[in-house]
Amino acid sequence: MSSRVRRFPLCAAFLTLTLVGCASNRLSSTAPPGLRLSGNWALDPAASDNIGQAVARLRTQIDKALRLARRARPEGGVGDATRRRRESPRRDSDETSAGGGARASTPVEPSGPAPPGAALVQEFLSNVPGSHLTITVAPGSFSVVSENTSQQYSTGVRTAVELGEVNAEQRSGWNGRKYIIDTRPEWGPAITQSFGLAPDGNLVATVRLRGQGIDTAVTLHYRRTKQAPAALLPSND
Repeated sequence: MSSRVRRFPLCAAFLTLTLVGCASNRLSSTAPPGLRLSGNWALDPAASDNIGQAVARLRTQIDKALRLARRARPEGGVGDATRRRRESPRRDSDETSAGGGARASTPVEPSGPAPPGAALVQEFLSNVPGSHLTITVAPGSFSVVSENTSQQYSTGVRTAVELGEVNAEQRSGWNGRKYIIDTRPEWGPAITQSFGLAPDGNLVATVRLRGQGIDTAVTLHYRRTKQAPAALLPSND
């Protein structure tokens, strides 16, 4: 299984992000003993956050950040750059957000020109796990497979990735009993994903977008199941 490098355009209105207390500096390459994250997991919608509400908060925060940026640069530089930047949501992001469970509450992007920050919303959604997951923990690697995506991370390794026109650093590893994937661009909000176990043994997955006036997170809960994601099931063809 190969790793998938995430690529997305970030809104030009977000200025340089100063990284303070980078969480990735505290990540370990060794899993804690006795932790069982590997297996198949099914979403528990009743225990999970509402994704539609999280997206509404994110859009509100983006609008506020854009207004503040325009006030700081009244000559129109930020606004002009935002209009010139073409934001094209990825196809796989649209497919991912159409999944079942809590994901069904995700608003559908309207047709026509994308509003400022639309790509940021799409990237947030593309990082939200699907309704069925298969997690595999192995020495030096951590993989997550859902209905439409397959991601593998090298534990404890710093990786240079491109996020649209922005260079970023991604590192993943263990922080206590959670596995963290931390992606931090040179400018713009950072994305942090975490996977861990609740006291009842269920999986807790969190995605957080933070920086430049943005702080939106969604937390999903999963129960163990024998059912694998549809993408992993044998085809009848």
